[in-house]
Amino acid sequence: MACGDLYREFEHTGDAGIEIDAGSRAELFEKAILAMARIMVEETGIEARENRKIMATADADADLMHDILSAALNLFLADGFIWKNVKVEEDGRTITATLSGEPFDRKRHQLVTEIKAVTYHQLFVGPSDDGWRARIIFDI
Repeated sequence: MACGDLYREFEHTGDAGIEIDAGSRAELFEKAILAMARIMVEETGIEARENRKIMATADADADLMHDILSAALNLFLADGFIWKNVKVEEDGRTITATLSGEPFDRKRHQLVTEIKAVTYHQLFVGPSDDGWRARIIFDI
């Protein structure tokens, strides 16, 4: 399964793996956060009714990716908030993401895959020939 130009899935035993390409570092983080939402919940029916902010600070881009995705996952698991859109701002080693969405409603939203955690296994974030690339594996 893939969501257009957003991400590509790859096979990984017992887990869900994705690869993402983007033109910029900020776009890479935006696509990763959005891809995780699409893996968990079908996009149809999600409305951008309110905004939530999450933030992560780390010295390495892989740690930033792990931490910002973990914060987004926690927003879904603990608060029941699912997002339709993402806007990322960079400030040195800090990523701030504004997620636009609404509370998850089982009557209107279709749960696709339950993600338990963002893993460090084979996690890669870095520049590529065409911009930026990430490889992320989720524990499902």
